[in-house]
Amino acid sequence: MKAHPLGFSTLTALATAATFLICHAAPARGEKTPLWQRQVNAHTAAIEAESAADLADAEDWIRNAPNHRKELLGMLGLDPLPKRGDLNAVTVGVLEHENFTVEKLHFQSSPGLYVTGNLYVPKKREGRLPAVLYVCGHSQMVEGNVRYGNKTGYQHHPAWLAQNGFVALAIDTIQLGEIAGLHHGTHNLNMWWWNSRGYTPAGVETWNGIRALDYLQSRPEVDPERLGVTGRSGGGAYSWYISAVDERVKASVPVAGITDLRNHIVDGVIDGHCDCMFALNALRWDFNKIAALVAPRALLITNTDKDPIFPIDGVERVHRDVARVYKAANAFDKIGLLVSEGPHKDVQELQVGAFRWFKRFLSGDAEYPIQPAKKLFAPAQLKVLTQVPADERTSSTHSWFVPVPPAESFPKTESAWKESAPQWIGRIKATSFANWPSTPNAPGAAIQLLEKHQAGAGTVASFSVQTDPLLGEESGPALVVWGITRAVEEFVQLSSSKNAGARQAQQGAIVRIVDSGELKAELDRIQAGATPPEGKLLALYAPRGFSQAAKDGIRPEPWISSQKENSRIRRRYMLTGGTLESWRVFDIVRFLNALGGPAAATPIEVHASGTSAVNTLYASLFCEGHFSYKLTQLPASHETPGTPDYFSILRVLDIPQAIELARSRSVLSYTAASVQ
Repeated sequence: MKAHPLGFSTLTALATAATFLICHAAPARGEKTPLWQRQVNAHTAAIEAESAADLADAEDWIRNAPNHRKELLGMLGLDPLPKRGDLNAVTVGVLEHENFTVEKLHFQSSPGLYVTGNLYVPKKREGRLPAVLYVCGHSQMVEGNVRYGNKTGYQHHPAWLAQNGFVALAIDTIQLGEIAGLHHGTHNLNMWWWNSRGYTPAGVETWNGIRALDYLQSRPEVDPERLGVTGRSGGGAYSWYISAVDERVKASVPVAGITDLRNHIVDGVIDGHCDCMFALNALRWDFNKIAALVAPRALLITNTDKDPIFPIDGVERVHRDVARVYKAANAFDKIGLLVSEGPHKDVQELQVGAFRWFKRFLSGDAEYPIQPAKKLFAPAQLKVLTQVPADERTSSTHSWFVPVPPAESFPKTESAWKESAPQWIGRIKATSFANWPSTPNAPGAAIQLLEKHQAGAGTVASFSVQTDPLLGEESGPALVVWGITRAVEEFVQLSSSKNAGARQAQQGAIVRIVDSGELKAELDRIQAGATPPEGKLLALYAPRGFSQAAKDGIRPEPWISSQKENSRIRRRYMLTGGTLESWRVFDIVRFLNALGGPAAATPIEVHASGTSAVNTLYASLFCEGHFSYKLTQLPASHETPGTPDYFSILRVLDIPQAIELARSRSVLSYTAASVQ
């Protein structure tokens, strides 16, 4: 079943999925669930219903799996896949154990993207052996300034596999490997431009895993048709992604690496995860769809029952949905769920279950003596690099891994921009704003008067503006209208009018798109007795980011009170199909179309500055009314810190090109932000 934008598959599906909102994320007694939480909860319910419906037709899901893999690769920043060049694999040393050897090696998954690892090869072997790729979780193995890599923290897993007839390769991640990269861009480093780039470290870890499988298949000791993948926590997540997109994986055991969207957003476990756990969820997938791409290959889902960041109820829901797909594929014997008692910990019961799974599906032998997995080497013995290579690009992966269009790919003249504008706007919509309702250009923002009173020489009216259809009658973004009494009265009457022609009465209006700080400053000025603009109406419009009007009637309460809260809210939005800033663009489009509309006889002036100017710039591409735009302090790029982020917008164009595109269809003046 193909889901519609915003999850409006059917009203029944929404009603069914929304049931969990009643009993999840309940606030303390006497408190009200914040508006932002109600918004993301509503989107979560819709996505859950859509994903369940997609997997309900299991035969269709399996039949279209190649297309779904391409979709997932796109959300990982891997469509198209990077070039598969020479791995330039180098073995720098070998450790001896009585049962196996350990090769200390590195390869380059892309030029300069170094992957350090340890290859465990059994000494006793007949013919080619099955091989398992072990992808590591978050184990910080550092002494002073020396980085040993998280492969040394998980060495007991590949060592056990080598002692039981498997070739095993454990590789470092970019965050905790011997060369330090980043996993925490949006989590706590305020690098929201990763979204605009279309970058997620989950994509890099998946690519490194794909290339590690290439390396294993190049080894003479390995049977290229018998490959498995496992890992726990972060490594569990990479196990999911690698197994989902690479069908060479015949057996997969992700350990504590997945739960569903409900756990992440409604229950809030996303706060315990860095960016490496997530694809950019532009297509609004629940995590069961990622898991279902492993079918019908052997998949064992393992988890402890008291894991706070992978709650067992969500894990069981994922297993339930995926098991139906396996049944439809006549492969029910190849799906398993193993739950052990314990917290988020590498417990022995899960290790044994993983080893047995690989024995069963890669070796054809499920019987073996139970023996504990032990660490046999000091971390320093397993270290690969004596010094960081001069040509390494691992530490800067986020700045180059996902390519952007070259300058020569853009139109060179105003007429060329004007001629190609519909195509460029279509690409922007499909890439960065695909999950808006299907008719974002239609007037339809519900504007509700909250309070009206005198303020010095003028009259002030405050409104709530509802633009998100999923929220029904909930409060929406904030609007404060200020001017002489007659003008404000006209606006109040207009706000409830269904007559589009009446909108031409809004002549001589200035609309300022503002953020919470700007709104507060302007309201302070009004209350201090400032004089309203003579002959004009001033509307201060702040897109979503406010909960409700305060007691004085004109001061809405902002959602975000700290950088930590900012991160919590924005990261939840990221999992619901778009960024918070992309929804602010939508709010502006709906509001301006409702206010001005094509019937307005005189252009309405729209002013904005800084981050609000960027959102207004993109909104202008989708507005159909008669507006003129005055934008100030526009940043130079979406990679400039503090600039609004939209999924993968840099894979289409950047702010300078967006300006040229907007000027080809609207009256627009602008100034650039000064360089600090």
